[in-house]
Amino acid sequence: MYRLVLIFVFIGIASFACAQNSAVSRSVEDLLESLGENLSDDSDIQEILDDWDALQKAPLNINSASKNDFKRLHLLSESQVDNLIAYRVKTGTIYSLYELVAVPGLNQELLQKIEPFLTFDIQENKLSGKKAATDVLFRANRTLNSSDGDKYEGSPERFYVRLKHTSQKMEFGYVGEKDPGEAFFRGSNKSGFDYNSAFINFRTGENSRLFLGDYTARFGQGLVSWQGFSMGKSAETTQIFRSAQGIRSYTSTGENQFMRGVAAQINYRNFSLSPYVSYHNVDASLDTIGGTKYFGALQTSGYHRTNTEIKNEKSLGQFTCGSHLEFESGTWAIGSTIVFNRYNAFCDREDQPYNQFLPEGRTNLAGGINWKGSVKKVFAFGEGAISQNNGRALIAGLMLNASSNSELSVVYRNINKTYFSGFSNAFTESSRVNDEHGLYVGFKVYPVSRVIIQAYADFFRFNWLKYTTSAPSNGTEFFAQITYLPSRKSNLYLRFFQEEKGQRLIDGVQKYDVYQLINRVRLNYSRDISEQWSMKSRIECSFYSKQAHERGFLILQDIAFHPENRSYSINGRLAYFLTDGYNSRLYAYENDLLYSFAVPAFFDEGIRAYINLKDDFGKRITFWLKIASTFNLNSGEQATKPLINTELKLQMRYRF
Repeated sequence: MYRLVLIFVFIGIASFACAQNSAVSRSVEDLLESLGENLSDDSDIQEILDDWDALQKAPLNINSASKNDFKRLHLLSESQVDNLIAYRVKTGTIYSLYELVAVPGLNQELLQKIEPFLTFDIQENKLSGKKAATDVLFRANRTLNSSDGDKYEGSPERFYVRLKHTSQKMEFGYVGEKDPGEAFFRGSNKSGFDYNSAFINFRTGENSRLFLGDYTARFGQGLVSWQGFSMGKSAETTQIFRSAQGIRSYTSTGENQFMRGVAAQINYRNFSLSPYVSYHNVDASLDTIGGTKYFGALQTSGYHRTNTEIKNEKSLGQFTCGSHLEFESGTWAIGSTIVFNRYNAFCDREDQPYNQFLPEGRTNLAGGINWKGSVKKVFAFGEGAISQNNGRALIAGLMLNASSNSELSVVYRNINKTYFSGFSNAFTESSRVNDEHGLYVGFKVYPVSRVIIQAYADFFRFNWLKYTTSAPSNGTEFFAQITYLPSRKSNLYLRFFQEEKGQRLIDGVQKYDVYQLINRVRLNYSRDISEQWSMKSRIECSFYSKQAHERGFLILQDIAFHPENRSYSINGRLAYFLTDGYNSRLYAYENDLLYSFAVPAFFDEGIRAYINLKDDFGKRITFWLKIASTFNLNSGEQATKPLINTELKLQMRYRF
């Protein structure tokens, strides 16, 4: 009975509630929500949040921004940027956002997302440019009822600090972090943070930049080298092109996917060259046999809490060098990437069938050729790559704007069993870019005013077994969403997701594959009531089938308040969830502190509630506070979680 009462309470709240407090936070939420369960807690989205925060303070001038400037929006495809620039050249000065509706590939929904980051200033300012700014960010959070302090070396708090300075000619910064359970100014970390990162980059000429310290290298479509966050399959069904940004300084806390050393970006006429060299120590479990050091696999959790984790910390030396050369002319470009990697120990993988075709030894070499270009309404892109041991990989795609109200995207991938690059991160089903054949088709249609239909279908096959399978397998994934926009201030969508693929089943001594089927259905409604108030309500169900069947249910209501001419804002959520188990879990993005995010998995039965507070103290200091609690209603002997799990987050930023 109480469950029915909860549902009616949620529906009643929806009549008065409110949600996001700005268009910028709405863009962040839309992006992260579109990824859902594909977004892990260590996903590196720091660069996107950094760019959006900077563009909110200093928007792009639509009449003078370059192609690389528009890439910082992370919301426009390559063809959309090309169309926008071509429209600007043809028509001259653009005076308002409404003119951009005439640009092929742009629509009202997308324009609303990029509006906060654009300005239409028609007066040329010769002194314009990136103003010097420095900010210091400190964050602390803790799960209040955690017992980590009893079993780990350090306390259960997480501490994070970041300093970043930006100007037109130079950027530099530092990041330090202590994870829950890690020592802080004692034990194995007597000097302070367990993770420390620093960077500096500066212009060395009109078209060149030098990078020192930590940085990422992203080229092509990710087959050879792509570090950091990238869009995969998501609710943005036609945004499947990887818009590489080359070398960028690293400001995140992921302790694995980055380079440490020196790099450069040199532009000369139509050519760009990006050479880089890196050496740093990574985590691995080492053994010594006959005087030779061996390791089985890298350890990527980033945690150093137990004796074993501390022993394995930074135990393996990794040397990397590579380069990317690209030629661009008009809307076409072709480039080549090469990466060489060497460890100071011998890689000897665990003797398991799924490791049979993966490379071993000290070194790995991979290289590839990438291309992109457009002809009328067709944008083509791709990358072909080779690696040691006859490894071969290909990704090729097309994006088509067949008409003003439709978009179509197709991606084909063919990666053989022996292909391997330690820095690959491509558009694939599997997290490891290896042994995958697939075809993805996505489309977006605007059949009538205020209605959007989005869908994709992905068909994939693995010719050899994976960690989660006992034999070669295949699978399919389908997604469909219909959105209705009654007005500029409201949004209603119905979403369906289905995934079916082979998974290993263990029955006594027998291991064999069966098909696992997951279905999810979501109904979501949001509305801006006024400049200060808006709302979001959601109902979602999941259905899981393998050897057994499970069902899940989630209902949530977000509320927020951002008073006019006030420095503070408040937003919060109340959610109820009920699932038969972990397999039928559901996900929901949560509003969080600046540069932080949460996409928790809901399973069993419980109530989730949180509240966010933000306040500005003058122009230099901003405070954030988040309190989140999960109340486990399945608190009997079979309960898998504590009765109450409460997390407290506190953050301060000082700008000067």
